Amino acid sequence: MIIEHYHENMAVQNVNLMPRRAYYIPFKHAENISEDTQRLERDSVTNLNGDWNFEFFDSLQTFEAAAKHQLQHTNVIPVPSVWNLHGYDTLQYLNTQYPIPFNPPKVPKKNPCGFYSKHFTIANYNADKKYHLNFEGVDNAFYLWINEQFIGYSQISHAISEFDISDALVEKDNKIQVLVLKWSDGTYFENQDMFRHSGIFRDVYILERATQRVIDFKIETAVDASLANAYINIGQLTYQGLSQANVALYHPNGELLSETEVNASTSFNVTQPLLWSAEQPYLYELRITTPEEIIVQKVGIREVEIKNNQLYVNHQSIKLRGANYHDSHPQTGYVMDKQQFIQDLQLMKAANFNAIRTAHYPKSPLFYELADYYGFYVMSEADLETHGVVRLYGDENNDDYNLIANDEAYEKPIIERVVASVIPLQNYSCIISWSLGNESGFGINIEKAASEVKALDSTRPIHYEGALYQEDNRDNDLSNIDMISRMYASPSEIENRYLTNDQLDKPFVLCEYAHAMGNSPGDLQEYHDLIDQYDSFIGGFVWEWSDHGIHVGMKDGQAIFRYGGDFGETLHDGNFCVDGIVFPNREVHESYYEFQHVNRPIKLISNDGYELQLRNQLDFINVADYIDVACVITFLDNTQEVIELDIKDFAPHTLYSVDVTELTNVEQISDIRLDYYLSNDTLLLDTQTKLGHDQVIYHRQDVLNVAQDTSSQPYIIVDDADVLEVKQEDKVYSFNKNTGMLSQVVKAHRSILVGKSELCLWRAPIDNDVQVRKLWEDAGYHDILTDVNHYSAHYLNNKDVELVFDLAVVSNAKARIMTGKVSWTIRNNGSINVKLEVNKNPRMPFLPRFGLVFKLQDTFEALNYYGNGPYGAYQDKGVATYLSYFDTTVTRNFEPHILPQENSSHNNTTYLQVSDHKYGFTFTSAEPMSFNASHYAVAQLTHATHNDRLEQEPITYVHIDKYQSGIGSNSCGPELAERYRINDNDIHFEFNLQLNEY
Repeated sequence: MIIEHYHENMAVQNVNLMPRRAYYIPFKHAENISEDTQRLERDSVTNLNGDWNFEFFDSLQTFEAAAKHQLQHTNVIPVPSVWNLHGYDTLQYLNTQYPIPFNPPKVPKKNPCGFYSKHFTIANYNADKKYHLNFEGVDNAFYLWINEQFIGYSQISHAISEFDISDALVEKDNKIQVLVLKWSDGTYFENQDMFRHSGIFRDVYILERATQRVIDFKIETAVDASLANAYINIGQLTYQGLSQANVALYHPNGELLSETEVNASTSFNVTQPLLWSAEQPYLYELRITTPEEIIVQKVGIREVEIKNNQLYVNHQSIKLRGANYHDSHPQTGYVMDKQQFIQDLQLMKAANFNAIRTAHYPKSPLFYELADYYGFYVMSEADLETHGVVRLYGDENNDDYNLIANDEAYEKPIIERVVASVIPLQNYSCIISWSLGNESGFGINIEKAASEVKALDSTRPIHYEGALYQEDNRDNDLSNIDMISRMYASPSEIENRYLTNDQLDKPFVLCEYAHAMGNSPGDLQEYHDLIDQYDSFIGGFVWEWSDHGIHVGMKDGQAIFRYGGDFGETLHDGNFCVDGIVFPNREVHESYYEFQHVNRPIKLISNDGYELQLRNQLDFINVADYIDVACVITFLDNTQEVIELDIKDFAPHTLYSVDVTELTNVEQISDIRLDYYLSNDTLLLDTQTKLGHDQVIYHRQDVLNVAQDTSSQPYIIVDDADVLEVKQEDKVYSFNKNTGMLSQVVKAHRSILVGKSELCLWRAPIDNDVQVRKLWEDAGYHDILTDVNHYSAHYLNNKDVELVFDLAVVSNAKARIMTGKVSWTIRNNGSINVKLEVNKNPRMPFLPRFGLVFKLQDTFEALNYYGNGPYGAYQDKGVATYLSYFDTTVTRNFEPHILPQENSSHNNTTYLQVSDHKYGFTFTSAEPMSFNASHYAVAQLTHATHNDRLEQEPITYVHIDKYQSGIGSNSCGPELAERYRINDNDIHFEFNLQLNEY
């Protein structure tokens, strides 16, 4: 059936494709125009979505051999879908590696392909009409036949392909056949970091078009400096069989504002316009009417410009608080429907995101319609990534980054891809920037593509991070690149290299930062401090929105996900795709709340005593009309008072003062928390959705009174072979003489511990520890022993007992890690004071953590603590937390990362009680400490590869730490900053523990 192998010819990007045009779906009849009408329900559409006949072939040769005979269809597959999630082919996740040998334009002979066919009838078929078949997304390349007649060929997976099939149709029963190839020469340009799926993954439909019709048009808007006048320009109108159309403009309230007959262009002047922004997405409506069609186009009036090294929308400098957003769903892969998009956009709004980068390809037109409507700034990216060139000789080598970008043999496909990402989408108001692609190096082809885009659309700035790749033998032409873009630069590098450099003449943006893989990121606040401080730092896009994972079943009510390497594939990049702030099923990670916090609409910028200064972080909205501020005042006795602030006026970027002395008696205040809630429903969010908070701490609360277990009987010290026992009535405390650690607590003949306590320097490695894990393992931190050299046991004041163990911390085959002593002072009131004083070997690397782990019976499930919560909090992560008393459980205090790792510790804690129905095990400290409690040993978390393979243990592990090293974002970002590392050589840690009976 194939005439020629176009898929291995870079000179042929498509065959018989109609010229690219602005995206629209016309109506045939004005009476059918309705806001409720879905795109594919319009009266001009024949929807081909649904079940198709399908056959899978392991190679093109196999298909061609079968095609010589009558092809039999025995299978059915839904369209849109990806065949990999319907039992065909393999699943494969790759980051930078190409999935095939680098041999452009050739692809492997064993090239899997899917053959689709479907019978259809066009309702009210009219031979005088034109019928245009649209594919919105096919991976990777495809050949098309209608009624056995070859129609054409196309590639560029995320571009719209439109074919005129009018001459091939018959009145009644028609047959469409599509051969989709897994690989083509386009594969070399689509090497994005994602699961590699194949198939018809976006909508397929036929448009009935009048013979006399509008073909194309372009909309631009502008706003004068006073904001009192705006202009909607409609131009580049092209026609078939016509020379003019009626164009009408409607107000967002539905009122007809203006109407005129237009030949090639016209302009509407709008006075006192309602301007579009991510905060206030007002949409006007243009209707372009010809005798047999009406095109309806929503228009947001906004002007985008770069000046003074800043990004402006409607003459207001703005900041992009954004997310990189792949099309990824655990059950449908690349297929995203309206409800899936809305779910994501709703979650983004609730986390105060205002911007999206369509990483790393254009999304479907449906997404842009939703972004227009709900209000998001969109950096729309071309379907271009050639990152695989850096891996052609093994390890990553950036010397080859420009291999394709700077070779004119690849000029046509690069320019075609970039242009295909612009022309169909240029009438969407949400798009405020074009991105030429991702990680494709730089060179003459990118420069030409940038020039093409500038010629197509001079109203939007152009982004391209790869512009930083400069070859020694050429000067990059950056005249059409409008911003300086980086990925994963550290805050210090950004400030020193870019923000304080007077020579720079463009704004700075982080197209990717804060790599959110696993328990991450840990350095978020520092980036946002710089964003708020420097006008030229226009924001960034977190990498990334969602974990990529394949849903494979359920266990104990929880979804099971798989990542790279779980499907038998030999070439993969493991769990590097599990790097979002929401899980694949859109349950949120704790890191989601970190972004909600740094993006919050109101920010406490200073507190001078009881005078609080708040700043409206929004650009266009007076938050007095948008946000309710609840002042939660906590007193030293742990009582609270909640006062709603009566804010009458709080304009964008202005300050608002709160005098706490006017709200309450401040003498006994512990802290004040300002909670920010939506005051009214919005398009996506309900009233009283919490959008963030700030807290001012004046005095830490006193630790809750711990019930005493005082006895008139003295302690008895029993020195046994390996154990020191300290006894009093029905209490027994046992200490291992070899390790110096508490090994058992017995109360009323009940054993509380299920194993000896241990010094712990190891944490289950988080993804960000990938670069230092081997360093820590080489030091032996994961397998330490405490070796007692000497011990003493004596009475204090005839009531208390002090045990002192001199010890060394060692690991097999390693140098001594540290030396020091641990003291256990058992007081007559039942409490135990624990004091650790050690000296670390200065040649050893920084520590993951320093503390003790206690192993309690698993009945100890209830947690009550005074510290940072309710989410995990570390040195450099936890800006979304606040200091308070929290009640939770050990089970709930666990974040089920797909790859198990350290999670949900709480620093800044001075009180912790772990309890069951009868006893409470209480830990207190004068200086803030960190704790973690879970039913999983660190060793199990270290070695487990998937959360569903964890086996909950009949133990409650309670870690009491002086501190942990920070979280950082070093899985794909800068090294952990020195200030967040445990580099101390002299360590002193002291806390108290006590067993209490209810």
